[in-house]
Amino acid sequence: MRLVSAYYFDMYPFDQINVFKDFIDTNEPADLKVGDVLLVWGGADIHPSLYNKGRSSKSWAGPEVSYRDQVEWNLMQRAKELGLPIIGVCRGAQMLCALAGGILAQHVDNHSGYHRVQTHDGHIIQVNSIHHQMMVPDGTNHELVAWMPEPRSKVYLDEDDSNIPVKVEPEFIYFNDVKGFAIQWHPEMMELDTPANRYVLDYIEKGLT
Repeated sequence: MRLVSAYYFDMYPFDQINVFKDFIDTNEPADLKVGDVLLVWGGADIHPSLYNKGRSSKSWAGPEVSYRDQVEWNLMQRAKELGLPIIGVCRGAQMLCALAGGILAQHVDNHSGYHRVQTHDGHIIQVNSIHHQMMVPDGTNHELVAWMPEPRSKVYLDEDDSNIPVKVEPEFIYFNDVKGFAIQWHPEMMELDTPANRYVLDYIEKGLT
């Protein structure tokens, strides 16, 4: 199985998953083939048109879809067509939410620094947080893998700066219809032997085998 990094040639810590035997980076959807796993990294806000919204005054996206948005969205669309699994980190997780038919809260507060999350199988693990937008997966076919035990944000802004109703603050979602592992925190910024990284790598490896 080959791990394909979109836009950046970075693989850690996902290169530690045993099923991966080869690694490439690409911006070209035609490079994807059956048996690949696509990896999409963190960064700037995705354009809200990707989830059929206008821009909130708090969005950091530009007025138009960026070149990076186009590259990663096209790769994700091709991966979906081929039935390939996709790993999304932070921005990549949010783009996965859009690909699956969800939306984003375009601004949340108090999501920086380290905090604990609760997992679906009863673990409490410490993760890092560097984001001001949040996945809202309502209406999608998904499994909530990890979430905030208690809400941290006081706002969840929609395109008109009103608040989106939010039941839970998700931190790790598996989107069934797009085979998407959507991780809101940053595993690449944590040591390999942290409980959070061990949990993520084990969960993904089990999901791929």
